Amino acid sequence: MDNTRKLLREIKADGMLTASPDLREYLTGFPSSFGFVYTDAQESVFFTDPRYAEGAKAAMKGGFISVEVAKSEQSVLDYIKSKKVKKLAVPVSRLTVPQYEALRRRRFKLIDSTPAFEAAMSVKNVEELVRISRACEIAEQAYATLLGELKEGMTELEAAGYLEYLMRKCGAQDRSFETIVAFGKNSSVPHHAPGDTKLARGMPVLIDFGCRYGGYCSDMTRTLWFGGKPDEDFCAAYDAVYGAHAAAADGIRAGMSGKEADLLARGFLREKGLDKFFTHSLGHGIGINIHESPVLGQSGTQRLADNMVFSIEPGVYFEGRFGIRIEDTVCLKGGKVAGFMKSDKKLTVL
Repeated sequence: MDNTRKLLREIKADGMLTASPDLREYLTGFPSSFGFVYTDAQESVFFTDPRYAEGAKAAMKGGFISVEVAKSEQSVLDYIKSKKVKKLAVPVSRLTVPQYEALRRRRFKLIDSTPAFEAAMSVKNVEELVRISRACEIAEQAYATLLGELKEGMTELEAAGYLEYLMRKCGAQDRSFETIVAFGKNSSVPHHAPGDTKLARGMPVLIDFGCRYGGYCSDMTRTLWFGGKPDEDFCAAYDAVYGAHAAAADGIRAGMSGKEADLLARGFLREKGLDKFFTHSLGHGIGINIHESPVLGQSGTQRLADNMVFSIEPGVYFEGRFGIRIEDTVCLKGGKVAGFMKSDKKLTVL
């Protein structure tokens, strides 16, 4: 995926320098903790250190980006200066103060590449969609296995660790984020950190998880009931969240703003008298990063377009009692929502 020259053309700079790990990976397809990608009209070079040089050369062999060992950040800037670059595009919001000052001392005219990255990364190409689809398949496969292994007395930490193991076993390169497993009243905390709480009969279980495949993420949440029959309040709230999810999935269209998409679910919950318990946004873009553009929430001004990938995750949370969230990773195709997840979102009772 040659994204380097495409971005350079849009930014209209003499050269482009990128050091942020996620943006480097977007340009190169190669994950690393150190490196710089430099692009101008003639070349793209990935400068890294000896730890990554061999792996990067093998991964990018025959590609559009050459690999060079950089002695230091200053040597990279020396190289760019030798190319007579005056207007240099950099992701300003990702720079540290020392990095910014080093660029200023070299008298580059800085152009912010952040908006171009955000716009480009929000719309996926075919290869990116394939990778995200596989990440979703792996997450669902692992979750299906976990359901058969949940047992009374298991802790949240044990369940989270086992789910992450299953995702790796199914082919994931990593988790997308720290897995959330919340038993009982802990489910009322949207981003609960798993602990030593043990699973017991008559408990709601909220699991929010995802994995990375080929550098791209999946994101999924399911809420279920363990042991016995769920009470009426839980079932009513679950039906409302299920309906809000369906309202958003059925109603979102290309051309809508993220705020308008959010209001589809929020309006449904308002009709049920539950909108005040929906305390976060409807969703977020998903790609190399688990959170990226577009934002589907009250601050979401970006217009949704085909091949954007995002989450739909309405939820309600009752402090000290329980919480419910239902989340799928989806994309827009033909102007409508197409889901990657295939598993049933109706209430599961184990």
